[in-house]
Amino acid sequence: MSEKVSFSAFDPMRFDTPTYCDVCTSDVPVFRYEYDTDQGVQPSRQGFCCGPCATKLLDRLQCAESQVWAKEAAILKAEDVDVSSLEERQLAASGLSRKS
Repeated sequence: MSEKVSFSAFDPMRFDTPTYCDVCTSDVPVFRYEYDTDQGVQPSRQGFCCGPCATKLLDRLQCAESQVWAKEAAILKAEDVDVSSLEERQLAASGLSRKS
């Protein structure tokens, strides 16, 4: 599974934008976004979001990617492949590091 999120700026004078963020329905939107998965099960989700919700969408993407990396590492470990560099990358991406 692969997920993708993209953001863009928009001109509220040229677009029919909602008054509130499509994600949290409380803040004013500042980005146009599209969240897509290649599963084909869900259609891509798109709309307008506020800054804090943009961060939440990126966190969701990071979590999904982290799960994919963990599955890949488990498969490689089962085949006796050294995954130490992949594990180090996972730690670094999560803000942790073994070398600290």
